[in-house]
Amino acid sequence: MSEVSRAASGRTQGESIAVVIAVLVVVCAGMYYIGSLFGPAFFALTLVITVRPLVTWATRHRVPRPVSALIAILIIFAFVIGLFAALAVAILQLIDTLPEYSAQFAAIWDNIRALLERVGVDETALIDQVSESMDTSRIVSLAQSLLGQVTSAGSVLSVMGLTVVFLMFDTSRIEVRSRALSRLRPGIAEALNGFAGSVRSYWLVSTIFGLIVAVLDVIALWILNVPMAVTWGVVSFITNYIPNIGFLLGVIPPALIALVASGPWTALWVVVAYCVLNFVIQSLIQPKFTGDAVGLNTTTTFLSLLFWSQVIGALGTILAVPLTLFVKALLVDSDPRSRWINVFLAAGDADIDDGAARAEVGEEPAGGDAGPADGDSEPEGGARPAAAEGAAGS
Repeated sequence: MSEVSRAASGRTQGESIAVVIAVLVVVCAGMYYIGSLFGPAFFALTLVITVRPLVTWATRHRVPRPVSALIAILIIFAFVIGLFAALAVAILQLIDTLPEYSAQFAAIWDNIRALLERVGVDETALIDQVSESMDTSRIVSLAQSLLGQVTSAGSVLSVMGLTVVFLMFDTSRIEVRSRALSRLRPGIAEALNGFAGSVRSYWLVSTIFGLIVAVLDVIALWILNVPMAVTWGVVSFITNYIPNIGFLLGVIPPALIALVASGPWTALWVVVAYCVLNFVIQSLIQPKFTGDAVGLNTTTTFLSLLFWSQVIGALGTILAVPLTLFVKALLVDSDPRSRWINVFLAAGDADIDDGAARAEVGEEPAGGDAGPADGDSEPEGGARPAAAEGAAGS
């Protein structure tokens, strides 16, 4: 099969990979310039995919399609607006509270400077520069700038809201097109089915367990008498959507406030509480209930975080995993000849060589051998309409 494909295309697989990479570079460069439009639109797409089963369930229970679509739209709007509103309130509380601790910040920094002088460090220019950056007025100014970006997110919400409305009503009767896609391009239909299932699991798992972690963080901060415990819980919930480094971003602010308000021991206990809660819930409990929700290893998610944040900005940190899953579905899972790339992307030590081996000898891969995107699909040769139903959400 590979020889026939090579003869038909006139290129080796290595040459094809080089062409794909070159095209991706051009596409990503274009996305960089339209990131303010592409990011919100793709975010809306993933949210529509997530609530799509609710529309299907309501339709099966004789709820009119327009009514079920409208309910799903309202759920998405409530979630997104609530997220932005909670972040804005948290920043406002931070701006109001920080000036109260300006004296404590100054005292801590004076103690650090004295310690540096005692050990013989005399980098006056560097110390003065860092000292200025520790000024609470600068921190408040930074927080106000961040608040301005949040409040100016009206354009982002407008693009996202309109896209959600159009997508929801456009996909309310997409079953016929989905079945047509299964007949015309069964590999793509199967890959999109896997993408829809993975991205749905990702948002649901991140939301549910992020909420659990945030509530427990608030309780721990309240027990430790850390100011603005609810605010830091909101920050913890939002940063939970950022893979790999979200925990670090969420623990630094409450630890600093605990340091200036109650001393180093309280700050240490804050760090310990966050570490224990996040490790127990996200590393021990969460996998027991969800398994491998997305099928990407830690290195891939971290690199995708860095990459997509550069391409489409801050929203790329939240959309890093869904965007990577989408690219993987189109370029890897839809073509049996490319599924060997899953060896480097998949989490754990699952054996995924079987599908790639059969592809090399011209056999169609089984539904479960092509990585996480194909876990619930039928073989490509007889792709079932239900697979396209999953792809319909996407």
